[in-house]
Amino acid sequence: MIRLFFLLVTTLAVILIGLSVYGTGNLRTENQPSETEQAASQESGIATDLLPDLSKAPESNGADGAPPADLVQAAAQTPERVQKFPGPELRPSPEYAGETPDQAAPPADAEGPILYITGSRVNFRSGPSTGDRVIGALNGGAAVEALGPNDGDWVHIRDMDGRIGYMSGQFLSPDAP
Repeated sequence: MIRLFFLLVTTLAVILIGLSVYGTGNLRTENQPSETEQAASQESGIATDLLPDLSKAPESNGADGAPPADLVQAAAQTPERVQKFPGPELRPSPEYAGETPDQAAPPADAEGPILYITGSRVNFRSGPSTGDRVIGALNGGAAVEALGPNDGDWVHIRDMDGRIGYMSGQFLSPDAP
């Protein structure tokens, strides 16, 4: 316990000596008014340090009909930026517009059998396993081309965008929806 006390006293002494040797002096002298300001305030008999600094006040407050000096004019403000997004214009949702979505037409240059997605939204993968990376998701009713045998668990397919991948055979049907 005595060692802790001596360690604390030694630390405080080192800090005090360091601050007195390397300190920057009296910081309050920098904040004091100059001698000319002090002389002017003593002559007028008013304590100027208690009054607000009116040199920073606006020239007009708007009461005399002129706009206040600190009012920012609308022309000087930065105009609002409008972001433009690439791609086609947006259409209303089919449930609100009274339209039904167009069914995907089979690819014109299809060499293999055309299959249709039976699920509402099915993942399209890079390999024949759920552990493979998902390339995208295809909506129900989309037409795809089978590139290999379509009787197995996984079918090698090409979608309308030309992407090639695999989809589980349970979500594919040769019958159009």
